Amino acid sequence: MSAVLTVRLDDEEAAALDRLVAATGRSRSDLVREALRAQALRETLRLLHEDLAPQARASGWLTEDDILREVS
Repeated sequence: MSAVLTVRLDDEEAAALDRLVAATGRSRSDLVREALRAQALRETLRLLHEDLAPQARASGWLTEDDILREVS
């Protein structure tokens, strides 16, 4: 199943997208889908961090090194 989405871009955004199309040889649709997936991942990670950071700090995990020491 697929859906069609219309997105309005200003001239600068459209030009930037077209430069990416020319530079990568990929379609506008491919680039927009990739950007959407990347943003969805960033948002998921932000929400996970928001939920888990207080628990990690309470456990004494303040840096990645703290976590690696614990799990290694």
